Amino acid sequence: MSNDQLRLHFSNASIGFETESPLLKDINLTINSGEIVGLIGRSGIGKTTLLRTAAGLLSPLSGSVECCCDLTMNAKRGSIALIPQRLGLIQHQSVGYNVLMGALPGANYLQTVLSLPSREMQEATKDAIRAVGLSDKIFESVNQLSGGQQRRVAIARAMVQNPRLILADECLGELDAETAKEIIELLRSLAKEKDIAIFIVDHNPLRARTFCDRLLQLRGNSLIEFDNLNERHSLPQAGDR
Repeated sequence: MSNDQLRLHFSNASIGFETESPLLKDINLTINSGEIVGLIGRSGIGKTTLLRTAAGLLSPLSGSVECCCDLTMNAKRGSIALIPQRLGLIQHQSVGYNVLMGALPGANYLQTVLSLPSREMQEATKDAIRAVGLSDKIFESVNQLSGGQQRRVAIARAMVQNPRLILADECLGELDAETAKEIIELLRSLAKEKDIAIFIVDHNPLRARTFCDRLLQLRGNSLIEFDNLNERHSLPQAGDR
């Protein structure tokens, strides 16, 4: 594994908020650079908590969760980008401003404190906005955008961070079929061309099966991995979500 690749590894991890009643138990999972791994499961079962633990925002109750850029070193600052379900955008600010915020993990101290982006940061921001098809909205306030457009802003913000791992919580929600297809192609490009690992929660198991390399489901407090080719019959139906 080269230094710019990333490995996310859960080892016998119990996840949740109370040691006596964890949401998830004995989670063993490895995600490597270039993979798109999908996560499905009913509402409230712990999908978001699992992603937040992967991001380092929550500590496992037991076991370990490691994210490293080689076999010995911790992932550097900015290597993980989280796209939360509620997006976390600054509604009264422009598209350009929101996406530029994603570049701050790579900025030096003065650039961060004084909000003085470098030319490289500005160009990266424009490139990311162009990639998600919002160049004509760069100066528009986020609160004037549709829900689907706001999700594209969140993806562009993650892209400009130049991460090695993207954790996406329902980033395809509120998108029409055509826009969802465009975002899926964008995620595929990030994974395969830039060797980025993507761990994505999707409420639609049939859609997730079509673009993810691996598909996981939370059942009870366990994590189950499906063979996309041989166990399609095992996927939950729409009424089970």
